Amino acid sequence: MTWKLKLDEEGKPVFQEEKPVYIDPDGKEIALDPPSMYVKIIDLGKENKTRREEADGLSTKLKLFEGIDDLEEWKKKADDSIVAVENFNDKDWMKAEKVEKLKSEMKSAYEEQESNLKRSFTAKEDDYKGTINKKDLQIRTLMVSNRFATSPFFSGTNPKTILPPDMAETYFGKYFRVEEDNNSGELSLVAYDKNNDPILSRQNPGEIAGFDEAMAVIWEAYPQKDALIRGGKKGSGAGGGQGDDEFGTDADLKKLEEQYAAAKEAGDGKQMVALKNRIFDLKQKKAAA
Repeated sequence: MTWKLKLDEEGKPVFQEEKPVYIDPDGKEIALDPPSMYVKIIDLGKENKTRREEADGLSTKLKLFEGIDDLEEWKKKADDSIVAVENFNDKDWMKAEKVEKLKSEMKSAYEEQESNLKRSFTAKEDDYKGTINKKDLQIRTLMVSNRFATSPFFSGTNPKTILPPDMAETYFGKYFRVEEDNNSGELSLVAYDKNNDPILSRQNPGEIAGFDEAMAVIWEAYPQKDALIRGGKKGSGAGGGQGDDEFGTDADLKKLEEQYAAAKEAGDGKQMVALKNRIFDLKQKKAAA
């Protein structure tokens, strides 16, 4: 229900002391003075603006005290400090040279403390870097060195080349990097060619090549590869061909799985990683054969 203008029997506004009479929502009749009300609204608007400006000014000043939890305690300490400075000036008990000496001693103490902190930080930083480098080396040993140590190119009963794993890693290890997935955070081994492009799998298009598949690509691009082939063996042989000689038989796969189970039971994490990678590559090669 809203305010209504009171009308007489003829439908004309009713006035009281030259002021129109209104009926409020409760039915009470009230004579209102619109001109005075308008002036009052204008005045209240101006007053509101003035108070808002004052409030904004106070808010700006209060920002100077942000971070001070106990303003009363802070004010007391500030007053005490002012009194102390005034007494200091009044007494004049310290000569100018003593002030300079005090400033010099304070500066020296600060510089010494800063130097100690820097040395401490540098020592901790070097320690952290050493720990990180050690862990990076351990990760590379697990994910790269073990792959060379178990690769059919360089190890096993009938390796493809005459290169021992350590020598092979010394030269070809530069093509392999341990990288972290930006989304999952998992580590993976990625091979790069001489143009620094990732080597993609031909057996599984769209995926990164596994170690042995990438090693085959890198090996084919190596100019002196023929001189390092064991016994001059090239191409496929009879009775199962290169697939059985290079990548192992079903019996070899079963043997590796048994070795993996034994390593798992013994808690030998390093051996587990090496065997798991070898088993994965064998299964991948056989699936593509």
